Amino acid sequence: MTDIDLGISRRAALAVCIALVSFGATAFPTKPITIIVPFGPGSATDVAARDFGKALSEVTRQPVIIDNRAGAEGTLGGQALLNAPADGHVLLMTSSSMTVLDPLMKKQLPYDPSKDFAPVCGIFSNDSTVNVTTSGPYASLAEFIAAAKAQPGKLTFGHASATQRLAGELFAQAAGIKLTSVPYRTTVAGLTDLGGGQIDAFFVDHVSTAPFRQNAKVKALAVAGEKRLRTLPDVPAAREAGVPEYSLQPFTSVYVSAVTPAAIAQQLRQIVAQTMATPAMVEMIDKRAMLALPLCGDALARHMTQETDRMRNVIEKAGIERQ
Repeated sequence: MTDIDLGISRRAALAVCIALVSFGATAFPTKPITIIVPFGPGSATDVAARDFGKALSEVTRQPVIIDNRAGAEGTLGGQALLNAPADGHVLLMTSSSMTVLDPLMKKQLPYDPSKDFAPVCGIFSNDSTVNVTTSGPYASLAEFIAAAKAQPGKLTFGHASATQRLAGELFAQAAGIKLTSVPYRTTVAGLTDLGGGQIDAFFVDHVSTAPFRQNAKVKALAVAGEKRLRTLPDVPAAREAGVPEYSLQPFTSVYVSAVTPAAIAQQLRQIVAQTMATPAMVEMIDKRAMLALPLCGDALARHMTQETDRMRNVIEKAGIERQ
């Protein structure tokens, strides 16, 4: 599919989302809306949720509360959604780390995302980046790979979600190296340690690393995929840097509990689609070099299924075992 075709299909999907509810709507929402973010402040999902919350408040004329429930790589946030009243006033904004990768990479989960979460709408997708401390010895991706090959298993990478762990494991497989993973409760904690030299690398989106790049604690060596990012013009794509198989573009979406009344879920899809079409959100997506993901309801569910099948093949090829 060409970029032009993709753009057309995304616009068509957005039009469908906005048209989902055109009659019979009852007053909703009737009270403040809470958006559960299953990751800590400063992550790409958290940053987007705060901008989205402001725009959502303008659309609904209701206050929007951001509730960070970091821990257990997002699991605590998922449980918080299912423990909340299923009346549509509590949403979960999360990355595909929870909805796609967790079921593939974890032996036990307290819920099944495909059955217990009802997809509302997609928000964005973005690219993973390879990051190291600016005070370290690596000026290029090639130097990092050479050091890892010289000391198998000695270099470490942090992760606070299944996506970040997979990004590191996938990079190691693609580069033919061995790295040791170090789990963190939040992305910010991991990046803080990276900036201080406690770990050697962190594989995460460019939005999460922005504050650390700005204060010169962390630098990106490469962007996953085939193209450079507009916001990181001097950072080569992995293909340019000699690791063409390193490609990972996680996505973030909004969900409600699957037992939420169907009529309420439908109205939420319309509301979220309208919110994403506001100038504020269009500007936010463009400013941060994200890619809008205007897929709602069944379209988002199909996307999740397709990504699950694709990532299952990636995980099996990489030889990553469930933990």
